[in-house]
Amino acid sequence: MKIKEVYVFRIPEGRDLMEFIKEFAERNEIHCASVNIIGALKNAEIGYFSEEEGRYLKKEINEQCELLSAMGNISRKIEEVFPHIHVILGKKDFTVVGGHLIRGEVFVAEVIIHEYDGRCQREKYGDLYLWEPED
Repeated sequence: MKIKEVYVFRIPEGRDLMEFIKEFAERNEIHCASVNIIGALKNAEIGYFSEEEGRYLKKEINEQCELLSAMGNISRKIEEVFPHIHVILGKKDFTVVGGHLIRGEVFVAEVIIHEYDGRCQREKYGDLYLWEPED
């Protein structure tokens, strides 16, 4: 696949990061993309997928954190836009936590999305929907 379009923007303060990315991808008809974000989040919820339990274990981070890194992709899961983003969050005490981003209120978010010229579809494998890029 080749890069089709590059989007560079800032998400407005107070918006949920995951909801905004999903709405942006729907509005722009994005089917396959990579995502990179830096900034700061408040009241985030992250997850760790437990293979043993077949589900995400969740942790709420109820403070403002530096969004040191957020990276992931946008694909389709049964034709629905599916942003899959992992984060590293820096806390006030200079410790870090990370995982699968479930939600997070934006304080500042600077986003770069590279859209590709194909389709990336998620297919079910056991308990997971995994990315199946087009050849």
